[in-house]
Amino acid sequence: MSRKILHRLIQHTVFTKIIFLLYYSHVIKVTIITLSIKNKLTKTQYNFSHFSLTPVKVSISANYIETNPSGDVLANSDAIADLEEKCTFIPEYNSPLKIMLLGDSITYGVKGISDRDSGGYRPELWQKFVADALPVKFVGSRSEGPDTLGDKTHESHPGWTIKQIAASIDDWLNIAQPNLILLMIGTNDTSRSSLRTMIEDFSNLIDKITACCPHVQLLVASIPPIHPAAKPAIRSLRAMYFNAAIPSIVSSKIAQGKKIHFVDMRSLSIQDLTSSLSLDLDRGVHPNSQGYHKIANFWHDAVLKVISDRQTHLAFSRSQQ
Repeated sequence: MSRKILHRLIQHTVFTKIIFLLYYSHVIKVTIITLSIKNKLTKTQYNFSHFSLTPVKVSISANYIETNPSGDVLANSDAIADLEEKCTFIPEYNSPLKIMLLGDSITYGVKGISDRDSGGYRPELWQKFVADALPVKFVGSRSEGPDTLGDKTHESHPGWTIKQIAASIDDWLNIAQPNLILLMIGTNDTSRSSLRTMIEDFSNLIDKITACCPHVQLLVASIPPIHPAAKPAIRSLRAMYFNAAIPSIVSSKIAQGKKIHFVDMRSLSIQDLTSSLSLDLDRGVHPNSQGYHKIANFWHDAVLKVISDRQTHLAFSRSQQ
């Protein structure tokens, strides 16, 4: 923690009162329990709600006290060093953790023309977070889903392409201010865009997201396979090659300092798609119940890994006590 930050803290009203008391008490042992500093968040700041001081005992004697020419009571550099040595700042996410589920009809939860309201992987993912006692809020501009879904909010748009998502992403992010984004997009592009265009559009979408919210954790998934009998048949190949390109795209963004993670779902197979009997209606692009179950597991494990890596699980545990 920098000395500059500590100087600012000591000038805060609470610290001034403490130092004032110490001035008249000469030698007092002080137990600092918790200090919360409320920050007005902007899209360029870390989305932390506060910083917490760990409980410590700090001894400050009268010879640590100084006054400035105006008579204000301050602490000298020895007191600063003592606090700097003994106090630990722990960042915490806002509670609940805000997650944006971003994508097309697969995120919406379509299983085929005859089943558009299942919610797909969203109900199971929500239930997993509940079982984890993890405070989570889904964010976005839309709200649909079955009664089994505790939070129906999402940002999925059936039929949309990567470029269409990119055209509106800034507005959605500025309003929702998510901590994490779970992005799965590209299936609709396979019917109308070349592989090169898909890769370029996908890269541009990532850049727009990270430019708008540079501190958001962006989780990027491969898309489910497309049934080889789908029309046009080249869609299956485009999906396969697009998935093969995603890890390299993600790696290049990580090298640029972007907070992005690849969630590899390439183990999904055509057995995880809607039945071949529905190809004329569904075109072989949507997962079945088994496929959505696997997607929920992939997302759940990826989210837990990200928040664990950021050492935020301790903060969430405290919030439940």
